[in-house]
Amino acid sequence: MVIATPKSKTTDTKEQAFLPGIWQQDNNGRQSRVESIGVETVFAVSAVLKGDKATKQFTLHHYREAKGGLFLDGPALVSFDPSDMRKRSCFLLFLVREPDGRYAPTGGQTDPGYKAINSLTFESNHAH
Repeated sequence: MVIATPKSKTTDTKEQAFLPGIWQQDNNGRQSRVESIGVETVFAVSAVLKGDKATKQFTLHHYREAKGGLFLDGPALVSFDPSDMRKRSCFLLFLVREPDGRYAPTGGQTDPGYKAINSLTFESNHAH
């Protein structure tokens, strides 16, 4: 468990997968699985609350929908853009280390925005 700030914009990997347990339904009632693409975001660690206290940065492995768009009761996926200076965000992340050294959201990739990755957004009162 860490408090961290994204250092890099989310970038695609070559992974393609279906989100586990998520189906979408078209206007004709046909159901299909939700296609996704693997992505990575590098984070700078502000505080380690549980885990290796020496960790200064890590790569978060997560997913985005392959086809954009919103649908009712869809997955709560996450993306990050540290260049967005309108707000400064850090995150409380509950993570598990993957065999390749990257980290993934605890509880799986389906709904990390509800379960494992929580924004700790704050706004600066300083004029820029």
